[in-house]
Amino acid sequence: MRYIIFWVALIAFEASGQSYTVIHVIGKIYDAQSGQYLTKGSKLASDANLKFETEDARAAVLSSSRGRFIVQHDATSNSQSDALYALSSVISPVRGRLSTRAGGINNALDFQKHFNDGAVALLGKQYEIEVSPSAFPMAESTFFYAQYQFNGETINKKLGSEENNLIIDLSTFFSVDGNPIDPSQVSDAKLYYHDASKGSSTFITDMNINYVDDETLKSIAEQFPDNTEYVYELINSMYGKCTSEQVDKALEDL
Repeated sequence: MRYIIFWVALIAFEASGQSYTVIHVIGKIYDAQSGQYLTKGSKLASDANLKFETEDARAAVLSSSRGRFIVQHDATSNSQSDALYALSSVISPVRGRLSTRAGGINNALDFQKHFNDGAVALLGKQYEIEVSPSAFPMAESTFFYAQYQFNGETINKKLGSEENNLIIDLSTFFSVDGNPIDPSQVSDAKLYYHDASKGSSTFITDMNINYVDDETLKSIAEQFPDNTEYVYELINSMYGKCTSEQVDKALEDL
C-alpha cells in the first residue's frame, strides 16, 4: 500500500510541475495566472486558469516530456464567456492518426457524413472528393454548387469537377466579385446539386468547414520540420477532418 501511495504522489508531483509551450492558437484565450492572452510561444503552467473569450477558441500546446495536447473547453456547454476553467479540465492529448484517404461519395448520406459529421479542414489550393458518377453525374448541365452567407448576402458558388472528382477551388470559393474575402466571415455553408434539364436544385447537406490558410499551415509545419504526421494530427485536432495526402500536397505547394 505504501508503494501505491508513493507512486500516486510522484505522478501528482510531476503533473503539478508540468508546463506547456503554446504552438498555435485559434481565437482568444486569457491566462488569468500570467494576465496575458495565449500566443505562440507562451508558457502555460499546469495550474493555470483560462478564460475562453471567443467561440470555439482553442490552442495546441507542447510538453517536452508528455507530448502534444489540445486546450479547448466544451463549446456545447452553457458557460459564460467570463468563466475560468482549470487547465486540467480543458486539456487533452492530440488524437492519433485518422484515415489516410478520403472515402468516396455514393449517395446524399455519404455527403452528410463527410461534410456535417464534424468539421472539415480546407487547405492548399483546392479540395477534391471522389463522387459516384451514377449517383451524381457531373457535367455542364448537372453540377454541384455551394451557398453561404457573407456580410448579410447569400453567395452561390458553382463547384468544378474533373472526371469523378468534385473540386472546390479555394481561391475562387472564398471570393466575391473577383475579390478575396475573409473565410472566417463565411457562415451557413450548404451544398446543392443542380440539374438544368429538370430546372431544379436539390439540397444535399450543410457544410461544416474551416479554412487553413498557407501562413497558418506554414506556421504549424515549422514546429515539426521533420514530422508531417504531427502536422496532420494537429490540423485534424484544431481545424477539422483531412487526409495525410491533402496535408502533404498543401505543404508541397507552399
